[in-house]
Amino acid sequence: MDNPSISVVLPLYNHAHYIASTLQSVLEQTSPVDEIILIDDGSTDNGFSVACEMLKNEPRATLLQQKNCGAEQTLNRAIERSQGEFIAVLNTDDLFLPTKIERCREIIGDNPEIDFICGGIGIIDEKGERLSGGETVEWLRRAAAFQKKCRTLDLAFLNENSVTSTSNMVFSRELWRNCDGFQPLRYCHDLDFLLTALSDHGVMIDMEQTHILYRVHQNNTIKENVLKVRLEVAAVMANAMRSNSSRLLDAEHLSSDLLLISEIMRSKNNAALLSALQLLRNNCSDRHHFYTLLNNQKTSECLIKHFM
Repeated sequence: MDNPSISVVLPLYNHAHYIASTLQSVLEQTSPVDEIILIDDGSTDNGFSVACEMLKNEPRATLLQQKNCGAEQTLNRAIERSQGEFIAVLNTDDLFLPTKIERCREIIGDNPEIDFICGGIGIIDEKGERLSGGETVEWLRRAAAFQKKCRTLDLAFLNENSVTSTSNMVFSRELWRNCDGFQPLRYCHDLDFLLTALSDHGVMIDMEQTHILYRVHQNNTIKENVLKVRLEVAAVMANAMRSNSSRLLDAEHLSSDLLLISEIMRSKNNAALLSALQLLRNNCSDRHHFYTLLNNQKTSECLIKHFM
């Protein structure tokens, strides 16, 4: 594919302060996108109106509204409506760097086996100023250092989702279908999708170039509920240990792999919870069934009560 078609999908929820700059970052790509699909997920601010005004003369754009149902369902619906061979996700508080799409097209053209791309990340604050320090920047540095010790990306991402956000994902429509789309997880649908993609697909981490600017602000979804975030992280880990086991442990590298897994377990401090979730996963037909069970209020409350 020398010039694959790329659709940008944007799940909008209460980002009126950021949506204009986000859309501008799409419109200013050095290699224009083929399609823009924006779905407002029941926002209570005027972000959708801002988006409609910005894109009113843009023939590539489709804008829809729906009742609130969560990011993963909104993403799946937007991707279903899109037509591109590849999908680029952009959350409506983040920004694409101007050359992101051009870079991804170059990678796809040079590496036909690749169908998932993510790249370097810059961190910005609420005002769009680049950050060189702080909690998120230091976390990414630790994640990068750990990744250098890992034999596989599976181990690296089991430790931390250094891809950080769906905004850093460009993937083929075929991969999305083979992964059964984004799963019913409020906080970790991106990590689950990434680890599932590693199973059977070509994944490239393009650290030579910054692809996105990830915005840190007080309303980041990941900050909503620490206990439920930890629960979802452990659930995704339990699923990955079941489905990606051959790439997490290898007989020839057993000692080093086990050492890294031990380090991951100590840092997460969730061995008991992980064990319980692995038992639950073994009683579920697939990961969708498993995550749906996890979303049951009684199940999640029971797990939090006994293991967290």
